[in-house]
Amino acid sequence: MAADPGARGGPPPFFRSLRLRTTALVVAVLLAPMLFVFAFLLVERRAWSRVLGNADFAAREAAAALDALGGASPADPRVHERLDALARTHLLRLRLVDAAGEVAADADHDRGTDLGQRVGDLLLGAIEAEALDAFDAALGPLGQRAELAEARRGLAARGCEFSRSATLLVCHAVSATRSGYVHAQDSSRRPAAHLLYLRGALPRLVAITLPLSLLLALLLTRSFVRPLEALRRRALAKVHEPTPRADLPLQGPAELQDLAAAFNALLATLEERRGANEAFVADLVHELKNPVAAIRGCADALADAPAERERAARLSRLLKESSHRLDALVSQFLELARAEAGMPHEERSRVDLAALARGIVDAMADDGRFPGVHFAVSGAARAEVVGVAYRLESVLRNLLENAASFSGPGGEVHVAIAARDDRRVEVTVSDTGPGIAEEALPRVFQRFFTTRGGERGSGLGLALVRAVVEAHGGSVSASSTPGRGATFRVELPLAPP
Repeated sequence: MAADPGARGGPPPFFRSLRLRTTALVVAVLLAPMLFVFAFLLVERRAWSRVLGNADFAAREAAAALDALGGASPADPRVHERLDALARTHLLRLRLVDAAGEVAADADHDRGTDLGQRVGDLLLGAIEAEALDAFDAALGPLGQRAELAEARRGLAARGCEFSRSATLLVCHAVSATRSGYVHAQDSSRRPAAHLLYLRGALPRLVAITLPLSLLLALLLTRSFVRPLEALRRRALAKVHEPTPRADLPLQGPAELQDLAAAFNALLATLEERRGANEAFVADLVHELKNPVAAIRGCADALADAPAERERAARLSRLLKESSHRLDALVSQFLELARAEAGMPHEERSRVDLAALARGIVDAMADDGRFPGVHFAVSGAARAEVVGVAYRLESVLRNLLENAASFSGPGGEVHVAIAARDDRRVEVTVSDTGPGIAEEALPRVFQRFFTTRGGERGSGLGLALVRAVVEAHGGSVSASSTPGRGATFRVELPLAPP
């Protein structure tokens, strides 16, 4: 599989580069007004259809309403009432033209505004439209207009037209009735003049400003990509240093300095981890030397002279104890290494920590290693987490055995289980032992650290506890008041419902 160009120190592919994305963003911002204008024109076309449809529907409804009056005379008050009611409902102008072409009734409720016009005013500026009365008067007497002539011939008399300044849209529709003809007129102040002007002007403006915008995008990307590339080269150069130091210079803008500081923090953490691993290896070698030296001494003693039965038994016991210690040490070391790696290949399932704790406590109550120690469990009856069952059992067993060994005969070990915020479960193991000295408390989870003195253990137990808990997405902490026991607190995510 080909390596990532970035891992070799080369520049990333152009299609993934910040230069291309910045340039595309500048071009998109430049083209956005033109796209907005074309989109608004599409919306406007629908608005024209809506205004015409409103006039046509109102004309037909008014004609039907007047015919329902049984051919009432235009002078009949009911005719004026019906026209006025319908004009108010549809917010337009309704006029009744008699057979002689004279306007017999006029109901005007045309406001000339709607939601689209108000949005246009907000986005494009207020439109100074021509007065509707003046525009209507310029069209000539109503009885002599083309739409009335079309209606008299039985044609569909409907249409729209803009004022000379293209700021006022007027739509009309005519329907025949027994009393004459109903003329419906609806108008709306539209931003068509602005839009049509911008539709022609914006492409020319874009053609002029596009080269300048591309040049600006190039200069901008160079100004902040070059320092990034320089920082990247310096960071990659650390790969070839035997001991990379956290000394990347804090130069450039504040954001770049923050990035360099983050790299320095990462390098410092890696250096700290490297030092900890070196110390760990040194401690491991020291731990292995003792049983190895015992085995070598026994082998030398057996080789120097024939062994007596009693001496041979003693040497055999030393060999067996040393081999057991080596085996336990290597096994714990391997378990710790797997846990610190996150246990990626170990199968996980739902585990009830409360039931697990009760089972371990019941078993330890009869353990001959802890005579006179009283164990107790309290808290939630059920607390499920998702994890590796035997690993979680080792965590609880390590904590309980550690607490019981320090409590001694007559001591008490208490396990409390509680759910926190329905998201985490908290397990606390407390004892009545001598507690942990303040200066030793920060080191209790370090590998090979122990306070057992003469009956010294491997010093890996609590380190293994922390590694397993963290591999399950949790945390572990210790607190103590010298002379009043110690408390270990484990928090793990609750299993989903």
